[in-house]
Order: sequence, then C-alpha cells, then structure tokens
Amino acid sequence: MSLMEIEWHPSGRQLRVFGVSGLLASILAALILVFVWEVAVLWALATVTAGIAIFLCSLFSLTAARWLYIGLTLVAMPIGLVVSFVLLAVFYFLLLTPLAIVFRLIGRDSLHRRYEPEVESYWVDHKPNENMERYLHQF
Repeated sequence: MSLMEIEWHPSGRQLRVFGVSGLLASILAALILVFVWEVAVLWALATVTAGIAIFLCSLFSLTAARWLYIGLTLVAMPIGLVVSFVLLAVFYFLLLTPLAIVFRLIGRDSLHRRYEPEVESYWVDHKPNENMERYLHQF
C-alpha cells in the first residue's frame, strides 16, 4: 500500500460529488478573482464556464467526468506532494527547531534524561492507586 493512491475507477456518486464541488469551487474562485484580486470579469466567466462544464459532464457523461477526474488528480498530485513537503519543512525548521533550541538553552529536560553520576538508579518510584474503581474507568 502506497502513501497516496489514485482512484482509477471512481463510483458514479464520487463523480457527481466531483462535479458539484467543481462547480462550487469555480464559483468561489470567480468571486475571489473579481472582488478580491479585481481581475477582469472575462476571466471569472471562463472559470465559471469550466465549472459548469465539469458539472454537466458529471451529470450526463460519467465517462467524460471520469477522465476529467483522473486527469485533474494526476495534475494535482505532484503539486500536493511538493506543497505538503514544503509545509512540513517550514513547520519543522521555523517552529520546532527554534523551540527546541530555546528549551535547550533554558535547560528544560521534561523527560529527565540528563546524566547524573551521583544517582545510583534512574528508577522513579510510583505509588499504585488504591482505588480499584479507577480500573473500570480508563478513559
């Protein structure tokens, strides 16, 4: 089993959901183009036209919708892989690494892993819970 799998044979329901989501996404993209980015209305109409075409294909021709679905999946998958790796790298190097450096500088050791030569054992005594009712309510 791979990390990401392409659905080569989507069901009719999946294709209809793809058509409706394509129509809604194109309308949203057209509204953003016109009102946020102030792009020409012609580009917004082209975007909505593409969404309507996807929607109509999903209603009347499931074969055409299947080819659109697979084609757009194959185009979007490499983009998604690159974006996910970039976001993970940004999260790691810009958030976790500085946090770890700060913790190390202030001497934080939450796991108590620091070497202490005078200690005979690193065993932490644990007093068991006397209430047996606790075992029936684990979560």
